[in-house]
Amino acid sequence: MKKNIVTATLIALGLAASSSSFAFTEVDDNILVTASRTQQDQFLSLSSSAIIDAEQITQLQPQNVTDLLSMVAGVSVVNQGGAGQSSSVFMRGTNSNHTLVLVDGVRVGSATLGTTNFAALSPAQIERIEVVKGPRAALWGSDAFGGVIQIFTKKLTSGEGSISVGLGSDGLRKASGSIGLGSEKHSLTLTLAGEKSDGFTAYQTSESAYDINEPDEDGYDRLTFSAVGSSEITDELTLTLASNWNEGGSEYDASYPDSPCWDDPSKACPSFYANEEEHENYHVNLGAEYSVDKFFAKINLSKSQDEGQTFGNGIAKKDSDVIQTQRNQLSVLAQYTHSESTSVSAGLDSYVEKIYGNQDKVSWIDGFQSWDVLERDVNAAYLQVRHNQNGLLLEAAVRHDDVETVGTETSYSVSAGYEINETWLASISKSTGFKAPTFNDLYWPGSGNADLLPENIDNIELLVRHQSENQQVEFSVFDSEVENLIAWAPNAQGAWQPSNINNAKIKGAELTWAYNTESFSQQLALGYVKTEDVKTKESLQRRPEITATYTLGYHVDDFTINGVINYRDESLDSNSVEPLSDYWLFDTSVNYQVTDNLAVVGKVNNVFDEEYETAANYFSNGRTFQITATYTF
Repeated sequence: MKKNIVTATLIALGLAASSSSFAFTEVDDNILVTASRTQQDQFLSLSSSAIIDAEQITQLQPQNVTDLLSMVAGVSVVNQGGAGQSSSVFMRGTNSNHTLVLVDGVRVGSATLGTTNFAALSPAQIERIEVVKGPRAALWGSDAFGGVIQIFTKKLTSGEGSISVGLGSDGLRKASGSIGLGSEKHSLTLTLAGEKSDGFTAYQTSESAYDINEPDEDGYDRLTFSAVGSSEITDELTLTLASNWNEGGSEYDASYPDSPCWDDPSKACPSFYANEEEHENYHVNLGAEYSVDKFFAKINLSKSQDEGQTFGNGIAKKDSDVIQTQRNQLSVLAQYTHSESTSVSAGLDSYVEKIYGNQDKVSWIDGFQSWDVLERDVNAAYLQVRHNQNGLLLEAAVRHDDVETVGTETSYSVSAGYEINETWLASISKSTGFKAPTFNDLYWPGSGNADLLPENIDNIELLVRHQSENQQVEFSVFDSEVENLIAWAPNAQGAWQPSNINNAKIKGAELTWAYNTESFSQQLALGYVKTEDVKTKESLQRRPEITATYTLGYHVDDFTINGVINYRDESLDSNSVEPLSDYWLFDTSVNYQVTDNLAVVGKVNNVFDEEYETAANYFSNGRTFQITATYTF
């Protein structure tokens, strides 16, 4: 860890030395980028969406990105333990690997699992989060099935900066610092953040000899560094940089105990009995933007890595099981504004996914067993038309993806809206999406199924939105049909293998209401999601029907007092005979502005020490506290 802190510091100093070459472009809090891949007023967007801004992040003091996402209507989060443990995000009732996650426009996450390690991302680095709900494959391709989450890294103007330190329950200690360098046209923002916690035991053991028996604390640590900026070369041409590096690790309770082993109680267990993980992830995104008259174009070239390794429980770190995903991505977008009413945009996306593993994946088969295929190309082209005249808003997009070894998919979205007046808008949309099978689904040695088809979704949605000086309301209802869901089950020979065996129906409604005055701020997020497996007629696992979050803030003099009430309905879990119980949680925080530059925030989570589960047999945090001091300049 010390070596990496020094490395990150040297990188920061090197970038600072060249800071005269970089600047950044401001994005207004009401501007949405992710829904159409270009800037648009959120009120006029025909997609259901939510924006989490820097002020909300500061007030809420989250330990994880998922703490913020769980406050969005239609989003449900499942935690397998504390802040450093595995988390899953379910958007609009779709699977946890059905949400595309972008960081500064870069596709991140594992190509073997199809999910993103949210615990690796530090909230201290985040400027804003955009959540666009519903299929967006017509613009983003595979994984944009239930929606898209885009995280934007912190940006500061030249001369701005902040230093933050904090302490909390379970031995939590954290520190971060950000600084803006350069000039008005050429500047760079550097952010370094570190966090460590002793944690608590993650899993509730049973009396079975084959169940877990590790009543130890499961702690975590993470260190993150980012450099973000741009350079205005001419009035027409701007160069951009977005880069992020993070490393860390966590302890967890193993999937099986260290003894007895499943096939021989007398021998040591293989690597999948590990109880520690470490990760090292990064992305670098270089771009150029050109704008003249009615024409805008940008090109981005990026490289990313998602790497995890597991060890412990008698497995030495030098013998750890390493799995790595690397992506090289190229994105080109051009937009022509024909008139004030009509614009046309088109683009190309191309990326190469490569995976790597250092361990034999199937120990009981002779020879070194790895994935049958270690690399695939994805190439896509898309076209979007937007028209707005006399209150009528029309949007249409189509995209064709060619996924190597999987096949081709064509996705579309069509939306029509009407701006009733300056404060009310209504729309209807229909969209499709797909999820390409992961490398594990297709090629896991001994059990992968290379004949898998992509999963598909067909969605229709009605949306009503209202905004006034102090109030914003968004209400949406949707109905989705999901086909070719991939599930693992015994094949004819009795071996577990994935197949396209499930179809599902999902319908729901969402309401987001916000009301702000000089002294009070309120927000209510309600979600209703009804899921059904077409074959079994049962609800899908770990997806509560009703979720609700109410946030109240009161500002007086130098104090801001916040309260958050969360409700989650009961849900099914395959590891539990009975449904997981519903629960209420209450969090509170107080922000004291000591001086113009110094603020102190004290926060208590789960004030009433509620016992609850989002995943069967996994503990969740009881009552915890943290206090954070931030100095800005």
